[in-house]
Amino acid sequence: MGFRDWLRGKGGEVCDGDPRLAEAVARVIDATDPRLRLLDGVRERLCPAVTHALDYADQVAAALPPCIATTPDNWSASPVLRAFFVRPVDVATTLRDSHDLQDFLASPAGSALDRVCCVVAATRSEQTVLGTALDGDIVRHDVEQKTVSFRHFRLFGFAATEEALRQRIADTVLEGLVIAALREINTRQQQGDRLAFAQRLLSGRLALMEKSRAGLDALECGTWKGRDIGRLRDSLAANAAELAAHHSAGGGLEGTLEGVIRTLEAADVVIHAERLSLSLDAMNVAVPPDSPGAATVELLEFSTATPGTSRRVAFLASVPRHAVAERKLDLAAGLRLL
Repeated sequence: MGFRDWLRGKGGEVCDGDPRLAEAVARVIDATDPRLRLLDGVRERLCPAVTHALDYADQVAAALPPCIATTPDNWSASPVLRAFFVRPVDVATTLRDSHDLQDFLASPAGSALDRVCCVVAATRSEQTVLGTALDGDIVRHDVEQKTVSFRHFRLFGFAATEEALRQRIADTVLEGLVIAALREINTRQQQGDRLAFAQRLLSGRLALMEKSRAGLDALECGTWKGRDIGRLRDSLAANAAELAAHHSAGGGLEGTLEGVIRTLEAADVVIHAERLSLSLDAMNVAVPPDSPGAATVELLEFSTATPGTSRRVAFLASVPRHAVAERKLDLAAGLRLL
């Protein structure tokens, strides 16, 4: 059972007359902190946010264009494959080198499949170069052109059919939202712990200074400027104000619930996804759609609010088993590791 099925399971208390939504709310509580059930009206407060998250996950899954037959033989016929891969052999290499795909095909779920559907994700790069172009009857050699390339391929979300794959994608979106909520809750807890520790530290230093004792600060050359009690009191007051603001913004179970609701309501910001349409020529140069030789490349571009992550693009692939070459055992590499 996928995360989405688990989240939308039947049963549980009715939330606005929808048993599935009620169970979804219960599952969100279990995935974050079961103690949330101690709060009055927690299910009613979560219902709108969970409904929004479920709808958004379905929208993301539905936004992806139909599956593309991803084989070296289909390279010349598919604008997406020609844009992603320089040569037909690069398609075969990517399929062969995907450990995730190889592992799925060898697993009980994939061993009997003749064809597998999956998501192919990559990082899109753009570069401005000088190229040639016709300006009337004159050939210009200093025309700025934007070239597009793709790298860092990853295959995931394997399923037997395209419909099942879209359900897996919705699972991934929902799971990502819950994880993002947990990350925000953890960050807030760590921030509160840091402020509380700083308050104790500043209070201790102030107590020493008020007793005319500098503590270890007196041992540091150039840092001890006498009993600077006023400056320390200001720091203590500023930290106390920040700590009070942190507590007033919500702590404990209430803070956890509010963090979950904020994350689910901001689903499109936490996991942002939108259709991307590129018009490229045979050299992957961006050109107007009505240009001779222009081909339209339909993708989904997505990003997350997680720090350090980059925007990625994706398409749905239908991969026949015969197109995936088995990995060969590299004996020389194995011997080098011994």
